[in-house]
Amino acid sequence: MKPGEGRRPVSRPAPPRRNLRALAARLLEEILGANQSLKGVVQREQARLTREDDRALLRELVAGPVRTLPFLDWAIKECTARGPERTQRELLHILRVGAYQILCLDRIPAYAAVHECVEAAKSLNPGAGGFVNGILRSLSEKRGSLLDARIHFPGAEGAALRNGAPLWLALRYERRFGEQGEALLRALAEPASTSILFMGTGAEARGLPILERQGFKLTAEAALPLTYRVDSGNPADSEAFALGLFYVMDPASQIPALLLPVPRGGRVLDLCAAPGGKTIRLALRTGDERRLVAADRNRRRLRQMAQNLRRLGFPFIRLVAAEAPGPLPFTGGWDGVLVDAPCSSLGTLRRNPEIRWQTTEADLARHGARQGRLLSAAADLVKPGGHLLYSVCSIEPEETLDPVQALLATRSDFVPEALKAPEALEPLLEPAGVGRAFVLPSKVPWDGFFVALLKRKGGRAKGSS
Repeated sequence: MKPGEGRRPVSRPAPPRRNLRALAARLLEEILGANQSLKGVVQREQARLTREDDRALLRELVAGPVRTLPFLDWAIKECTARGPERTQRELLHILRVGAYQILCLDRIPAYAAVHECVEAAKSLNPGAGGFVNGILRSLSEKRGSLLDARIHFPGAEGAALRNGAPLWLALRYERRFGEQGEALLRALAEPASTSILFMGTGAEARGLPILERQGFKLTAEAALPLTYRVDSGNPADSEAFALGLFYVMDPASQIPALLLPVPRGGRVLDLCAAPGGKTIRLALRTGDERRLVAADRNRRRLRQMAQNLRRLGFPFIRLVAAEAPGPLPFTGGWDGVLVDAPCSSLGTLRRNPEIRWQTTEADLARHGARQGRLLSAAADLVKPGGHLLYSVCSIEPEETLDPVQALLATRSDFVPEALKAPEALEPLLEPAGVGRAFVLPSKVPWDGFFVALLKRKGGRAKGSS
């Protein structure tokens, strides 16, 4: 017998599976304690898991508690005299993960959720297993009554419990919108769908059959040309994405680029451009990418934008690093300036649910002051007769109406300009005065958004594209 012949392969035991409840609890601390991105920390850990079902479950065990936090904490408080505020943070996160499985999921048996969470607690403190076991078993026994109580809980606190909102936001929307306030919270609590924008009619005709052949289900957005909602699957994994036939973006993000008047042959500056969706939409609309300049303060995001533009076939758009609202490397004379300002991003809670726990009401005034400075700097760049379009993915007055009013109060050379939306889009906008409108997620299932259009006095009007 030759060496090695006839030997049986050595069997090695499979490595033990990670306790996903313990991992989810640790990620909750990163998100809620260290203000990290939910998407970022989950994707980091998903890359280390080999099983697709584990990757999907991990995301559910992290995103679910973030979306339902007030209800989970209230239910935990109902089952322990200690209460969430007096519970060690690491144990509290484990309890939240377990409570979410017991109260909000049906496919995982309660005993399995309890067992895994008890083991996770023991890894922190051998004596903590009994504490976690008792609370989760109590939650399981009271599940029906807790769910019923949530439905009938009164006032703003009930709206917060039902829709996973901080109490300050529920109170704010109750004051602003009355009975419709909870409808808005409910819309923001729904997970966002994915939407794509094709790079022209040719790309649409080429890309749709590719996506359908690969099993993607698409629904056309009636209000926006070239735009589709992806009802299943991740379109970034498709052949059509690799070919540069479409760009992934929420429909509401297209609106600023569609409403900025652009004269034929005019020069347009996108001042807060990364990651590039609005610049791309402008290029598609005008057909003249050489007269577009895109600026952003974040060089890493600009590099990402450059990659996107090359993939999508827009190599001639000029990219500039600009530390707005500081000194800008531009002179005046722009026909159109688009300012999609950094903001609280509270309008994107459907896709970024963690923001509701990383933002306070006091933050809104701070954002608004910075947006006002940015808007003032951008106004200096607009030529007489040109337009300034301001937008934010927020619907809060401090970030929307207030900065615009502040600019108009100090710049008599700017006036509101009526918005000229495409006919199919106009009914979806909520008017807020001349040249100002909101996109409300309770009215249309897109991100919450605000746009305001201003014109600088003087100059001659030109035909727009």
